[in-house]
Amino acid sequence: DYLSASAGTTFTETWTFTTFDQRYDESLNEGNGGVVRDTVRGFDSYRTYNLNLSLGTTLYGTFNLGDENSKIQKIRHVMRPSVSYNINPSFEQFYDEYVIPVTADPEINEEIVQYSRFENTLFGAPGQRFTSSIGLGLSNTLEAKVRDSDTAATKPKKRILLNNLNFGSAYNVAGDSLQWSPVNVSGSIPIIPKLDVNFNGSLDPYALSNDNQRID
Repeated sequence: DYLSASAGTTFTETWTFTTFDQRYDESLNEGNGGVVRDTVRGFDSYRTYNLNLSLGTTLYGTFNLGDENSKIQKIRHVMRPSVSYNINPSFEQFYDEYVIPVTADPEINEEIVQYSRFENTLFGAPGQRFTSSIGLGLSNTLEAKVRDSDTAATKPKKRILLNNLNFGSAYNVAGDSLQWSPVNVSGSIPIIPKLDVNFNGSLDPYALSNDNQRID
């Protein structure tokens, strides 16, 4: 098969016996007002789901470096590119809001605060943000065929030079800014038998402000 495709979906049912209601009471704090959080006992639940699709293939490249008398005879490069699509709906139906009057700023009369009654429960609140992203990945492996030090051996020995050099990132189609995710890099280099050096890193395509916030 030249291409491999897969599709999947996840459906999660979350149950809880305690939720937390919130409201603003102007009579609290000597008339300055404050937020009241009420504990609500009783069964409640919410449901979440998502969808993902992926497509991948494998590419092979062989480079001949010498004849059978050469120390390194061939190098084989295996690449596994992949592309995926993930969609996570917004579950804003499980969110409510309350209004806080604002008197300090004459241009703003009120502040609307959104919250979920499932906040601070065991499994937390469902996601409120809709995401639709395209994932990109590339895995690389480098192998070499080298002349065996055993003169009685009739076939060259296979040696892994670079094991699973991986690159991965994603593009948020639904985002209005900072749509690219950091590029994650990981890999493994064999040093001696049973001893590998593993490495990983993250490369952010965006700059950081003075307070370490990502900016476009």
